[in-house]
Amino acid sequence: MIAAVFWPHSPHALRQLTLLSLKVVSSIALFIMTAIASFAVNVTWKKTVWQGDPAWASTQGSVKAVVTETRARLIYLGASDGSLNLLNAPYPQALPGTTNPSPNQGGHRFWLGPQSRWAWPPPEEWEYSASLDAKVEAGVLTLHHPRINQSYPAITREYAWEGDRLRCTALWPDNGQSYFGLHIVAVNTPFLLTARLEKSKSAPEGLVSAQMVGPAAPLHLPHPSITVEEQHATVRSGIKRVKLGFVPQPLTIERPHSWSLSMQPGPCSNATNDSPDYGYLSQVWVGDATHDVSELEQLTPYLKGDAKGLCSSTIYLAATPPTP
Repeated sequence: MIAAVFWPHSPHALRQLTLLSLKVVSSIALFIMTAIASFAVNVTWKKTVWQGDPAWASTQGSVKAVVTETRARLIYLGASDGSLNLLNAPYPQALPGTTNPSPNQGGHRFWLGPQSRWAWPPPEEWEYSASLDAKVEAGVLTLHHPRINQSYPAITREYAWEGDRLRCTALWPDNGQSYFGLHIVAVNTPFLLTARLEKSKSAPEGLVSAQMVGPAAPLHLPHPSITVEEQHATVRSGIKRVKLGFVPQPLTIERPHSWSLSMQPGPCSNATNDSPDYGYLSQVWVGDATHDVSELEQLTPYLKGDAKGLCSSTIYLAATPPTP
């Protein structure tokens, strides 16, 4: 038996059906948008204390992010119960002293390059100063660094969830001096990362030896910390120190208990034609067996301010829990 299907033959009936269909689609779309907006509002930052420091915490699904005012940065990203930090974050915080003038602060660092302008250590307000203030508006946590070294503009940080990724943005006023942004995500060793190679005239091997303070030494392959296979290179910590630049791309590493951490390049303000490290801006630093920390780094080209006179640089961090 074949069921009969009704289809309106009159123009009026057809118009009525079309209007009904549009109303249904509009209602569904409105419901989805309302649900998304409601979800976005619910994902916010709450004032807390983290390891004795004033801080802000936000949880997205099974992932928690914690930003401390004391270190003015993201210091925890991992399991929502606080049991697994995918970032390196030494505790308690160590401040510069005679025996250690530049102790590691861990977490999500942000500097203005090139490093050759300030050598080492970084300016105090970037590494060792608490934030001036912190506020939350529309799900965005904003912190302001102090301005101690008058040679550099003051930096503002923003942290906000966009889906399951944490947006990490740094902003600073254009003072007429061209800088590039440098995000550094400190992670514990052991460290193993595989990145895509893209060969060019400036990088015939598909990767470059990244500059730090002075000009980078030429990269000679084979290198004990690097394994090259076709269009990819794998970098391992704990063998020999090296800092490498790859074409902009997500950099993903495996973490304990089947978690993973991915650093992904995001947008930046007006880029100039000048770029550090030949544009190979997704970078990795690994040390030898004496180092217990490695780094994921994302640079920008040299930047100019936007219509509001602000420069900005963004990365996204994605913490992925094990599959159930």
